Amino acid sequence: MNDSNFIFATHLVNEILAENHHFKPHPDIKAKLQTLHSENAMTVLDLTPFKTSPSSVNAESFFKDVKTADDLINVFNNVKKQYKFEMDLPSVKEKINAYSTKFSQTILQSANRLTDSQIILVANFVKNLDIYCAIKSIESLLNSAADIALLEVANKNNWQVHFDHLAIRCGSETDNDAKFIANFLMKEHGYVSSHVKEEAHYQFPDGWNAYPLYKILDNGQVLRLFVDQSDITDKNQIIQHWNRVYGYTAHHLALRATEIKDGKKHEIPLQVVMNALQSHGVTILTPTGEHTQGFLLQVFTKPELNEKVPESILNDLRQKGHNLEKTIKNGKLLEIVSRKEMSTAMAIELFHLYGLDFDINNPLHSAPCYTYFLPAQAAHVIKTSQTI
Repeated sequence: MNDSNFIFATHLVNEILAENHHFKPHPDIKAKLQTLHSENAMTVLDLTPFKTSPSSVNAESFFKDVKTADDLINVFNNVKKQYKFEMDLPSVKEKINAYSTKFSQTILQSANRLTDSQIILVANFVKNLDIYCAIKSIESLLNSAADIALLEVANKNNWQVHFDHLAIRCGSETDNDAKFIANFLMKEHGYVSSHVKEEAHYQFPDGWNAYPLYKILDNGQVLRLFVDQSDITDKNQIIQHWNRVYGYTAHHLALRATEIKDGKKHEIPLQVVMNALQSHGVTILTPTGEHTQGFLLQVFTKPELNEKVPESILNDLRQKGHNLEKTIKNGKLLEIVSRKEMSTAMAIELFHLYGLDFDINNPLHSAPCYTYFLPAQAAHVIKTSQTI
């Protein structure tokens, strides 16, 4: 195959195989790795990067001068007026409970509880994103003490925090809700679906499915969206109910951290980040990562509980059963991710695919070996998100 992304992946596979005996070559496709995970089942990782051209960092001009809560709130509202988001679509808005608007407004006003130094950390993070992820990240950061704690821990330890992905809760496959939103995000905000067939849509065994979307910015930051929905066959799967109550605020924001050490870019190990957050009083749930020999590690923090869901909504969910009235309160989580960084030589080759020059001294530049998600792990961490 004479495809530059595929050829890059074969180079990366060869380098990994030469250094890591836990992986084996795929018998048919040179761009894939195989490994046995802890349950003695085979994991296959396709290392072919998604295809796209870099987009502009259109959030920077808005958020670069934010210093106070009032600044952040004003800029947030200004951006929402200038750009189109899900709730600007009439066919979408009519499906969402009116409470979602109050929920979103409460989140935004919670900026007033942060110190100016915390606000600056938030602004410095989101200014490196696109408008869509900046707005969603602000809502997420303001709705989670764990997220703010991670920004503070990273600042103290001189780590670079990277946006890894956002999970956007849609409704049900019955109305093709996630596909509709995915198409909107591709058309309106410039995201792409992976050309790797297996990475374009995920189906999970416990009642939900998702469309992953991708973008790379001209500052080197990769943005991933996980647009998920309940299956058409499962009327009580929680995602559709989360969507109706919370609208399109993120189910979780996934963050990871790197540092430059000994002239090389290194991922901060998941356990190190977990320990740092736990020392700040953040409760961590059960991590996963055994499927990928450490190339992708994931864990959720304890859910941020929302005790203000209206009683009318709770009563409706009680009638449906399945403990929905309790699970609905899990309004927001932080997912901590660690992705194994590739060698500098491979990072340079990867960035060249996108017409960018990799600079190891640029804190935003990160080149994980595995850029996608793994359904088996995603299913596990989503299950932990339903824990009270």
